[in-house]
Amino acid sequence: MKKATTKKGVSKTKPIQAFVHASYVYTGEGIVEKEGRMLVPSDLSGIEDGAVVFDSDRILWVGPTSEIPSEYKGVKRTDLKKRNAIMPGLIDAHTHLVFAGSRAHEFARRCAGATYQEIAEEGGGILTTVNATRAASRQELFELALKRALIAYRHGVRTIECKSGYGLDHEAEMKCLKVVSDLAEALPQMTFVSTYLGAHAVPAGMKKAKYIDEMIHRTLPEVAKKKLARFCDVFIEEGYFTLQEGERILRAAKKLGLETKVHADELSNTESARLAAKLEASSADHLLKISDKGVAALAKSDTVAMMLPGTAFYLKAQFAPARRLLDAGARVGIATDFNPGSCYSLNLPLMMNLSALYLSMNAAEIFAGVTYSAAASLGLQHRKGALMEGYDSDFVVLPYEHFEEMYYRMGW
Repeated sequence: MKKATTKKGVSKTKPIQAFVHASYVYTGEGIVEKEGRMLVPSDLSGIEDGAVVFDSDRILWVGPTSEIPSEYKGVKRTDLKKRNAIMPGLIDAHTHLVFAGSRAHEFARRCAGATYQEIAEEGGGILTTVNATRAASRQELFELALKRALIAYRHGVRTIECKSGYGLDHEAEMKCLKVVSDLAEALPQMTFVSTYLGAHAVPAGMKKAKYIDEMIHRTLPEVAKKKLARFCDVFIEEGYFTLQEGERILRAAKKLGLETKVHADELSNTESARLAAKLEASSADHLLKISDKGVAALAKSDTVAMMLPGTAFYLKAQFAPARRLLDAGARVGIATDFNPGSCYSLNLPLMMNLSALYLSMNAAEIFAGVTYSAAASLGLQHRKGALMEGYDSDFVVLPYEHFEEMYYRMGW
């Protein structure tokens, strides 16, 4: 046993252990040094025959197995026999985890030729999910979300961002955010980050101006007061929220102490990526229709450009220009966008596969996309997203010898 100190300064005994003889320990130290920009494969900073010493909270030491400090010689060891690689826990930084109902039948109809507009006019689409989510109890939503979170966990995800956005009224949105708090309590082995996305769509039967006023004057203040979300997100898109409306909502959120994100330039170019950079948003997500000015703005900012390749694949849409963003110097993340309408998948390694095949990202860029850059999009880059001394000990032991196997094995 060794004494460890908690964040509050209270000393208590914590078990220390070590994983030794890993085939490789991928620290991502080179990615951290470059802040996720202009990466090359060597930035994975792999240590052959590596070891990790840790307690329940923190990484205490990382390096070659042969160089473990004498003070850790007697701790409990797990010998990986050079069969398993170790890397930071994956971070899924864009999901819509909390909702009820299924739209499988709508997906089948779309594949058979029905348009999204036809389905929406019949009362389907997002309205299907909103109605089911409003009707579900907090306990029912929790049980659904818990099963989903465990699926993500089995794919190596240790930190997950969860958006509201399928309630579209004050009570239902608050209910969904409380479910995220319930998840954090039920699954302490995962970190949950909550985002308020009331501005996902305009609820049926309500004028947009009235709904925006309700969000700004009622819901956002309560969300901030009760600390139910760290972020506020807005879907800026034709037929949803304009650039000016989005900026108003996001500025109101910032005044209340919330950080910001933007569903940006997904279906059309609204120059919302430029707005995200101007507002110093933590991330601009989707970006399928981003302009050259938008690319330049993100490259000059700390705003993470979040790629959601599963959504483009699912909708058979053009993929976001990740290569342009990376070559311009932007920080680029990768997430699932798990949601009931346009990407029903919690398999983050599959998104890594799509990023390699269709976004032309190299190994270090993919690694950063689900570790360091994803952490930066959540404001967690100083404690998550790398395997370094002092970082959270939520790393993963892979069932293969090399990191690249994680996305080479499509859909595993």
